[in-house]
Order: sequence, then structure tokens, then C-alpha cells
Amino acid sequence: MRRILFFLLIFALSTASLSAQQKLSTHWEELTADDFRHAIDLSKGTCILPIGILEKHGPHLPLGTDLLNVRYASLHAAEKEFAVVFPEYYFGQIFEAKHEPGTVAYSRQIQLNLLQETTDEMARNGCKKVLIVNGHGGNESLLPYFAQSQLDKPHDYVVYVQWGSNERPKSASKQDPLDMHAGQSETSNTMISRPDLVHMDRVNQESGADQKHDPLPKTV
Repeated sequence: MRRILFFLLIFALSTASLSAQQKLSTHWEELTADDFRHAIDLSKGTCILPIGILEKHGPHLPLGTDLLNVRYASLHAAEKEFAVVFPEYYFGQIFEAKHEPGTVAYSRQIQLNLLQETTDEMARNGCKKVLIVNGHGGNESLLPYFAQSQLDKPHDYVVYVQWGSNERPKSASKQDPLDMHAGQSETSNTMISRPDLVHMDRVNQESGADQKHDPLPKTV
């Protein structure tokens, strides 16, 4: 009988925990101050910082494609394993596209300082495990360096970086070697995350061919 009561108690506690999880939003900005405290406890201090960018994505995708897609993936992951997801963050590296309309490119120092202060503030609010999830190929050098630089001084939290972006999956087929920025994979992702912002009727307004502006010399 005691064993049955014990299992009933465990079940009741699990149900209560699940119920609390279902009631709490995973969106940092949607929580009240009191709910935020409960969310941090429920997540065991695990918070996700999805990083995107604002830049041109062909003639058919929104400027915030990287941000929209990485947040979509992060928020759905947090529904499976509860975590607090930081608001929209697009302060990454995009100097190579400053000439395109709509691009927002912050200076190198601002990028690093803002990211450091953001993770510091997340930690001060109880996020002791900060998972940076990258959605933009241009951040793939910035973020590993940022993670390494955390060794510069002691912290009471840990930063993890999820490698890669959604622009060219590691499994990209040899059949379409140009499936990179604003290509089929990224377009498909955006048709899932925000289909209302995808303009397939504009795809052919620009050529997707490799322009070969700066071909590298052949090696022997």
C-alpha cells in the first residue's frame, strides 16, 4: 500500500510540474517578474539566446530570415525541454552586406560588448547555463571566439554555442552546391517558420547563379 501511495505521489508531483510548465511561457518578454522566477527554477537555470541578423535574403525572403528561423527552432525546442528564450537578438556580424538595403551592421566592439553584457545580465537573472543558438553564417567566427574569451576571467555561469546556421545544412546535397544563402533550404525553413513573409513569385527577379567575382587560383 505504501508503495502504491509513493507512486501516486510521484505521479501527482510530475503532473503538477507539467501543468506549471504548460502554463509558463518560454518567451522571456512574455513572463511577469514572478513567473520569470518560477520559469528559471523550472528550467534549472537554462536559457537560450537565439542569434540572427538583419540582411537581404534574395528578392523573396524577409530581412530577418535568420532571426525568424533560429527563434522558431529554439522556441519549439523549449516546448520539448523547458527553457527560457531571450527576446529577438540580431546584433551579429554582417559587414559583408552593409551595402544592401535594410542591413544593420554594428561595430566589432559593440557586437562583443553587447553580447558579453547580455550574457552577464542573463546570468544575473539566474541563467547559469546560457545556450547561444546561431542562425546566421556570418556569426560562425564571432561566436566561437566569444565563447573562448569567457576564459579571460571567472564567471558564475557557462556559455555554450550551438554551431552552424540554417543557411547551408551539413547534409547539403552535391546536386545543388549553391544551396546556401537564401537558397532552397533556407527558403524551405522560412516557409515553415513564417510562410506569410515568403514571396515565391519574386524568386526569379534575381539570378541565383554563382557570379564568380573572385575566383581563387587553382592549387597544384
